[in-house]
Order: sequence, then C-alpha cells, then structure tokens
Amino acid sequence: MGRTHALSGAVLGLAVCAAVPPPPVLVPVVVAVCALAAFAPDLDHPSSTASRALPPVTWLLCRAIRWLSKRLTGISHRGLSHSPVFAAAVGLLAWWGTGLVLPGATAVWTGVAAGAGCWIGAIGDELTSAGNRFAFWPLARLRWPDVLRFRTGGTGEHVVVGALAITGVALVTGSWSW
Repeated sequence: MGRTHALSGAVLGLAVCAAVPPPPVLVPVVVAVCALAAFAPDLDHPSSTASRALPPVTWLLCRAIRWLSKRLTGISHRGLSHSPVFAAAVGLLAWWGTGLVLPGATAVWTGVAAGAGCWIGAIGDELTSAGNRFAFWPLARLRWPDVLRFRTGGTGEHVVVGALAITGVALVTGSWSW
C-alpha cells in the first residue's frame, strides 16, 4: 500500500493547492509533505515503512504509539494513529516544528499538509478489506460498505492507483477545471 499512500497524499496536496493556492514556491512543499505524511498512520505497525524509516527513533515512536493506542482505543494497530485526532496532532507538530526554523506561511502550510496527508493515509486504510474503524474517531466509528473495499495489492488497489494518477495529472495540467 506504500505507493497508494504516497500517491493519495500527493494528489490531496495538489487538490489543496488547486482549491486554496499557497504561494507558488510552497506548492512542491505542500505536495511532498502531504505525500510523506500519508505514511504516518502506519507508525503503529513495527514492519511498516514509516516505522523502519529512521531507526531507532521511529522504532521507539512505534512502540510509544502502539502503547498509547492500546490504552485509548483498545487496539494497537489501526487505532489512535488512524484517527483525525492523530492527524491533527501530526499537523500541529509539523506546524510548530517548521515554525521554529521557518516562521510564517511556510509553517502554516507545512502543518496543514502534514495533517491532511496523515488523515488521507488513515482513510486509505479504511478502504482496504481489513478496514479502519477509527478514520473518523472520536466523532463516529463508520465503516465503508464492503463493495467499496479492496484487497491490498489486488485489482481494486490498482484501480485506485489508476484513478489517483489520472486525478493527479488532471490537477497538474489544470484540465480538472473543464
């Protein structure tokens, strides 16, 4: 699901930039941060790309998130880190962290992109056959209908990747505005 997470984050970044244009120099930043943040929900799984990215830092972060998730939601994987609460925390941390180095619009846009990218990663996991009942937690515990779910690595995921690629090209070329 790695490429799907990255692609969904990048396409969301492009959509955000099309809807609410940042300063032009920040467009690549928004797209890249959204794409990378889409991996953040999987920091709760020890073998995920996110958890193996910067050992031992991400390994320790994985353990802490799993422990906290187990305490707050009752499950360690696809719990707290797959919620809008976690996405908001990621966004606020990115905003704060960037603001220490680059205050102003860059920090705001980085925070928005990180939070949005993280949440789109959680929503993407909700669309898999395993699901994610925390994609809208604590507001609701919604589940997508089974007909909208796909098996990771299966035909459904390939269709989603194709649709995301077409949407991304349309956003980049401006043909979405027809």
